[in-house]
Parts: sequence; C-alpha cells; structure tokens
Amino acid sequence: MRVPQDSDDTLFALLDDAHAGFARRVRAIGPGRWKDPTPCPDWTVTELVNHAVQGNLVYTALLGGGKAEDFLTSLDEDALGDGPEAALASFERAAASCAAALREPGALERPVDYPFGPAVGRKLLGLMVTDMTVHAWDLARAVDGDDQLPPRLVAWIAAHVEWLYDEMEESPLSPTNSFRYYAAPLPPGGDGTDPDGPQHRLLRLMGRDPGWVGATLPG
Repeated sequence: MRVPQDSDDTLFALLDDAHAGFARRVRAIGPGRWKDPTPCPDWTVTELVNHAVQGNLVYTALLGGGKAEDFLTSLDEDALGDGPEAALASFERAAASCAAALREPGALERPVDYPFGPAVGRKLLGLMVTDMTVHAWDLARAVDGDDQLPPRLVAWIAAHVEWLYDEMEESPLSPTNSFRYYAAPLPPGGDGTDPDGPQHRLLRLMGRDPGWVGATLPG
C-alpha cells in the first residue's frame, strides 16, 4: 500500500485542480441539460451537482467535529438553494469552505468521525480529490462536455487507491461494499489488457463504463 509522501502544498494543489475541474464542467452545463441522466444511476445532472456541493459541506463539518450520522443524513439534502441558476456559486462556496478547513493548522492529521472507516484530514483530502475527479467525468459525459481528466490527478489517485480505501467498510475495494455509496468495479475492457489507458482503468475501478452514453430519463 502506497502512503502519500507528497508535501502539503502538493496535496492542496491536487485538491484545487480537482475542484476547478468540476467547476469548469458546471459552467458548461446548458440550460436544457439539468434534468439529463448521468453515469451515476438514478441521478440527474442537478442531483450530481447537488451531491458535489453537499459532499464539500459535510467534509467541512467533519473537520469541525461533525458526526458520522450527520454526514450520512446530509448527503441527499438540497444544497443548491435557488436551483441550477445558483449551482456554480453554491459549489464554489462549498469547495472554498472545504479547502479552507483542510488548510487549517493541524487539520491534515486531525481524526474525523468518517462513517465508513478510520480517517484523518489527509485521507479526507485524498477522498475529495478522488470524488471530484471522477464526478467531473460523470458530469462531462452527461452534458457532452470535455471528459478528459488531468493525467496528474488520475495517476495520483491510481497510485494511492489502496491507502484511500484501507479499512473502509464502503469502497470500491471493500468486500462489504453495499453498492449504495460506491458502484461495483467493472472488469477490464477490450481484450482484457485494458488498452484504453490510465483514465479508463480508473473509471472502471470506480464502476464507470468509459463508453457510457446518456439516455432520456422517464418522466
């Protein structure tokens, strides 16, 4: 298991890049695309963006002493307020709040009451990098946007995925995964050697089909 040896500044730069990548996809959402489906089953574009906002808010709360049960009950709450029109501003505020909480002195070593397993702030940062990177792809695919992820983020996540999910009861690597919070990994594509490269391997590990194409949701 590879434990991050990166400097704090490097980790914060990864987080900033992941947040910026998701925000860029939010800016690209057309006015008629907010009810479109996404690679996340049962989530529309609006619900995916709401999840990203709420995820940053609950991580901020955990770093401030929040409890695991509050994390789980908050995930599906409406965090967009005024809806799609305010979505970008809501996300940017939540991302800035999370980044600021992680940059507080001692935050990266601070134990948090994470619901799926033992974690400190450093692991939360890595999990947020992973979440925002993968969901940036989800959002891009949903609205026919730029779905190419930064190679640096993909490589960092792939190198540290065992550390990220070590001892987690819910994760793509966990045998106890309920598949409520994480999709089951998909097998390699192509002839089994997965010639599509690091991004597709990461997406399949996270339960995404790199060839996913949207369809109209019922209703």
